Amino acid sequence: MAKTKKKVGDAEECEIYLYGIIGRGQEIDTNVLIARLEESRKSGVRKFTFYVNSDGGEVAQGSALFNYLDRTDVEVTWVVDGIAASMMAVLMTNPKHHVKAARYAKFMYHRVCGYVYGNSDETRAAADMMDNFEDTLVDMLASRTGLSKEEARSKYFDGLDHWLSAEDALREKLCDEIINTGKDIKEMENITNSRDAFNYYNNQIINLNKREMKDPKAFASALNINETDDESVVLGHVKTVVNERETLRQQLQAEQAKTTELENRVKAFEGAKVKNLIDAAIADKRIGEDDREAYTKLAEQDFDNTEKILNKMKPVGRIKDQLSKDGAKPEESGWDFDKYHQAGRLENLKKDNPDRYAELFKAKFGHEPQN
Repeated sequence: MAKTKKKVGDAEECEIYLYGIIGRGQEIDTNVLIARLEESRKSGVRKFTFYVNSDGGEVAQGSALFNYLDRTDVEVTWVVDGIAASMMAVLMTNPKHHVKAARYAKFMYHRVCGYVYGNSDETRAAADMMDNFEDTLVDMLASRTGLSKEEARSKYFDGLDHWLSAEDALREKLCDEIINTGKDIKEMENITNSRDAFNYYNNQIINLNKREMKDPKAFASALNINETDDESVVLGHVKTVVNERETLRQQLQAEQAKTTELENRVKAFEGAKVKNLIDAAIADKRIGEDDREAYTKLAEQDFDNTEKILNKMKPVGRIKDQLSKDGAKPEESGWDFDKYHQAGRLENLKKDNPDRYAELFKAKFGHEPQN
């Protein structure tokens, strides 16, 4: 559903495109449409033109639009671009309205249809309600065509789908004139389903080679061109916009690739920095290999604080680094056999440093110790 306005003499004309299904939440929601029509009417619009391609919909919703247009002081013109089927066809039966149809447009009328759920009483009540709605539609059609209600019922509400060409509708007084749009819309063949017919015409209307620019001022403003520029100028600007968009897309992809590369390099650097920190701590015996995983996770989350913690740990030096040049511990440097004996460390010396023990034993007793 689309709406445009244009100035016609001293009044404004409002053009409405009713393409789709009639119903609450559907393409043609008359609750929304009527509110917009009333807003336009109060602003000075007195002529509405409805362009139609619809396979019908809800009777109650359609009736609301019929009654609104019937009681308001507006001039109504219907233009059938594709099909006007079921409730949409009945909407155009008001004798006060002027109905135009494209040369290959189609009209379709049939009985009221619906779905019922409930017990037998509820089902019978629903059927009665459908009959009541149908009586209203029969009366609408009879008023337009001049037929009696009985004639209208037997002719169009007999349980079959009745498809009429534009010429048929003109002959039956359901259409006032046939217009030649000059556009290459082909007549449908071998299509009897209303939804298929709607799609057939809708696709042709959308894909017309020549499209009328409904709001040239808006296009001119958006493309920064003159309102009077022809189609080739508009097309040129559109192509420029498309090309610029593609260039920007390629530039964005290149920048994203650079960003990804830098992120990977930073990630690799951070990983190497963490590994080097943990490797050094293990090599210095500040932590053990079994601590690697825990300290690695800690460093990945907070490298600086992890580094401070590890630097405060005292390395566990190698045993040979803790010995003096003669193989003695620093505090035992210069001790003789007697000093070790007095300190009660002979057995430890004999066990931990047998060469030193043998040297001091020989110096004390003049011969090698016996095993």
